[in-house]
Amino acid sequence: MASNFESSIQRGCDFIHDFSCSPCEENGFNTEAHHYCTQCTKYYCQNCVSKHNVLYQKHAVLGRKEVKKWEAAPGVVDALERCGMHPGEALKLVCGDHDQLCCSVCVAIDHRQCSKIQHIPDVAKGVQRNIEFQQIPKKIAEVQKQFEKMKEARLKNTTSLKKTRAAISDEIKTIRKRINEILDKIEKTTLQDLDGMIAELEKKLKKDIETCDKMTIELQNMIAAFQTKAKSSESKSYIAYRKSQDMISQANDHLRGISTIECYNVTFQANNLIEELLSAVKTFGEIEEQTVMTKQREDPLSDPNHVFSVAEYKEYNVKMSDDKDQCAIRGVCEMPSGEFVIVDWNNCKVKLLDKEYRVIDHCDVPGDPWDVCHIDGNEVAVCVDNELHFINATKGKLITTRKLSFSHGCTAAAYHSGQLYISCGFALYVYTMSGQKVKMLYEDKSGDRTVEKCAISNDGKTIYITNYDKNQLITLDNNGNKLALLTDPDMENPAGVHVTPAGHVFVCCYDSDTVLQVDKDGKKKLATLARKEDGLYGPRDLFFSSSTSSLIVGGYKDTLVVIKLN
Repeated sequence: MASNFESSIQRGCDFIHDFSCSPCEENGFNTEAHHYCTQCTKYYCQNCVSKHNVLYQKHAVLGRKEVKKWEAAPGVVDALERCGMHPGEALKLVCGDHDQLCCSVCVAIDHRQCSKIQHIPDVAKGVQRNIEFQQIPKKIAEVQKQFEKMKEARLKNTTSLKKTRAAISDEIKTIRKRINEILDKIEKTTLQDLDGMIAELEKKLKKDIETCDKMTIELQNMIAAFQTKAKSSESKSYIAYRKSQDMISQANDHLRGISTIECYNVTFQANNLIEELLSAVKTFGEIEEQTVMTKQREDPLSDPNHVFSVAEYKEYNVKMSDDKDQCAIRGVCEMPSGEFVIVDWNNCKVKLLDKEYRVIDHCDVPGDPWDVCHIDGNEVAVCVDNELHFINATKGKLITTRKLSFSHGCTAAAYHSGQLYISCGFALYVYTMSGQKVKMLYEDKSGDRTVEKCAISNDGKTIYITNYDKNQLITLDNNGNKLALLTDPDMENPAGVHVTPAGHVFVCCYDSDTVLQVDKDGKKKLATLARKEDGLYGPRDLFFSSSTSSLIVGGYKDTLVVIKLN
């Protein structure tokens, strides 16, 4: 029935209705009809029916409640036979060139040049004897059954998600309980230390009080004895005099011993590390959506070891008119908006590029910018000597907001789950966002550039490091344990490394002028995607843009090389 064919499919800014207002349609408007006139055999919206009723007061107008009578009325096109593009027109023709049902308006507008236009009655001859026609109800029933199964699976999935939510909630509560127990233990230890110190001080105070009481009594007794002896013989008075002097001397010694300490006090200096560490952690753990794809829907690019091929190479000039030296692009990252931030080492600049790789803004930094990484939202972090500068890219402008200083060099940076991974050239450190050092994850002092750049996998479990000095790509777990070490003839002085959210790993190499794709385990080269003859010169960093399936490579050139991948 027509009511079952009402559609919410939007075409441009118009909706396809099961019945459209005839006057509105004649004037180029697409308005849903709520009335049908049996005499005019036309449809009317609320506005148009009021005008119609003034002119034709005796016409029989049917409302939506009588929509079945609309379909049965003479001249009304059944919804199944109505053109989807022109609802007021009946489907009468078939375009063989486009294998499409058409009305006369469709043919006049869109199929004027087509050579295989046939009337439906001619094409439809014998269709009811066709086996495929006879099987249509069965096929519809099968599809309907699949939707019912899909609905059932989705309902089960909804129930399982609720159970998962409850299980994760219980796990979070368990973690919270363990943290509370740790904090309770810390509090108990701290209070025990406090109680022990207070008890020791009270013991000293008690001893001083007892000394004061004892000396007060002894001095009182001495006064009484002295006054008695002073009235006796001179010999007894002399003895009383000498003993009184001894007593006074002894009492003064006690006073000096006690009075050296005016009072005892206890202070407390809070350990801010606990608060800083907890403040830097935003969640109890990573909550990830896991989608189980059916085999027929699996995307080959979801395989982290899918080998890319190159579609084209292009170069984009990023040199500014006031740049004093040739560009040396040592860091590249992409913003959520599709803009790019690059660091130009030679010209001490951070540059903001639009989606066409044109420089739209820049800011100077007080030193050599070694690397840049995206933090979150519109924020990036730029390595400048032994500092990390945080910069916001908002509305086409770069604004520096704050910085962190380190006791070591800061030559490369990566960000993952609220933590910063900072390289000094030969070691990789983990820091909180407030600059508190968590740990040194990895160290190799056999050279100055054994940790040139690093990249973190999407799940945070794998870390890739380029060893510039030894021509190696090193793969670590998140505890700093070495998982793999890769060398290759095309890997001379590897500089930049990048891992995509899907797990594809790319490396650019300075001396061999190459861009390589490596397997996700970091154990073998999958492909050499670019060489010097493709436009590379001294590549220092690279970034894969998922939105354009392109590698953006920066190096010692005034241009970025953009490699479009298949």
